[in-house]
Amino acid sequence: MSRFKKSELDSLRDYISIDEEPEGDYQILRTYKTPTQRIAVVDEEGDILIYSNGHQMFGTTSDERRFAEAVVHAPMAATRSRRNVLIIGGGGGITTCEVLRYADVEHVSTLDIDDVMINFGKKLKPLVKFNEGSLNHPKVKTVIEDGRKFLENNHAKWDVIIVDLPEPTVRNPSLSRLFSVEFYRLLKERLQPGGAISVACSTADSTPEYLWSIYNTLGQAGFYVSPYHYIEHEDAEDWLFCLGSTTPIRVNTLRMKVNAKYTTTERLRNMFRLPYYLVVSRHKGKVQTDQNTVLVDITNKVF
Repeated sequence: MSRFKKSELDSLRDYISIDEEPEGDYQILRTYKTPTQRIAVVDEEGDILIYSNGHQMFGTTSDERRFAEAVVHAPMAATRSRRNVLIIGGGGGITTCEVLRYADVEHVSTLDIDDVMINFGKKLKPLVKFNEGSLNHPKVKTVIEDGRKFLENNHAKWDVIIVDLPEPTVRNPSLSRLFSVEFYRLLKERLQPGGAISVACSTADSTPEYLWSIYNTLGQAGFYVSPYHYIEHEDAEDWLFCLGSTTPIRVNTLRMKVNAKYTTTERLRNMFRLPYYLVVSRHKGKVQTDQNTVLVDITNKVF
């Protein structure tokens, strides 16, 4: 399946976990070691997939477009203004592509900790075609930096902040600092009045309590929080998110401001109607801080 010998890969499972290995025939086109991750570029029957530390991060599949629409259009519909947008964890450029559909967006800062990921979004031809050249757009500034460090050293304010980061795990517990109440308070300080954020919260089939812990943590940080989900019927994947705002939001009145491929106003509002199997876990949510391991403890049960 790979063009590389096992000895050249160190360990295949460092690059592609057995749980997230592509179902079809695939080839590992290239691997990278960076200070923060092991990255694999995979071709699965014509689709390009990017893996980090064993987990699929993004690719050129239709479900990536659906996910991007879900994480982008909820806060873009909820905010008072869309002039300035910050994306934390946007290396593939797919979320940036969705943000650029709004004509009133004037500036987008797309941030990733690893220049390899940003370069994929800028230069890897299949991905550039898929993201419509978003990371090379004149409205977009790409930043290579840790998201928390960037906000601590940057006192600019944004109308929308989109946080799309991998889950903290025992292999990378430091990611918890980007999900803590201290970090979310920092996000709130960097939002314009009437601004909104979205946070990707894993999937329902594995970690519903992950959603409720982020929900409680955002609430502790002072946000008005509305959890939502996007179920992908083709493979039954149920992605979870939190919408955070500086003022109360009536989610049943939200409407799409642009045309999207998969998300309509009706679909947007329906995303906030949580099924029973999510609501029943609400009491399990805890607050993540810089000092505890709430989210790592949750993911350790699953990953």
